[in-house]
Amino acid sequence: MTIAVAHDIICPWCWIGMHQAHRLHREFGVTFDWQAYELMPENLPYSPSSPDPEKPADRTPTPSRFQLALAASSVPKPTGVRPDEPRSHNVLESLEFAKEVGTHDAWMARLYTAYWMVGENVNDLGVMRKLAEGQFKEVDRMIQAVENREFDARIIKFDDDAYAAGIYNVPTFIINGEKFAEQPYVVLADAVRAAL
Repeated sequence: MTIAVAHDIICPWCWIGMHQAHRLHREFGVTFDWQAYELMPENLPYSPSSPDPEKPADRTPTPSRFQLALAASSVPKPTGVRPDEPRSHNVLESLEFAKEVGTHDAWMARLYTAYWMVGENVNDLGVMRKLAEGQFKEVDRMIQAVENREFDARIIKFDDDAYAAGIYNVPTFIINGEKFAEQPYVVLADAVRAAL
């Protein structure tokens, strides 16, 4: 069984989703069709979130929903300091190229790890070239494909196009026609088990 997954590398929940997919593959032998959904396309202005001004300084910290999800999924906490303005179009183009040459899963794992654990600006073509050495026989061809936006039509952009496709969150796993967005592993595993 192949499961479609809407994702974007700059989404922290997709860091969890990648690990969940690897676990589902190990446990059930399912494969994945990773579909590019660009959270921050160039025409969408980026506005970073600001700290909660109402939070008292002496308030005991509590785990966020994301921190709880990391712990529940036994996924390592991201340690890299990521770029201030996250963009991912180039990365998503490179992942589509990787599908064409059969190295998608390995390239995706390399990019996600470089971004979330090291803090590499993987959308930068120079960084991408460095990471691609040893991953692709034709690194220049991959960079050229990204520069020429050869796979732009495959990348679905937020908000309007994604919403029109019925995707409101990433990652969204589509299992047996049902959508599962930002779900714990046990929910995904139950859905796969029922579908099989």
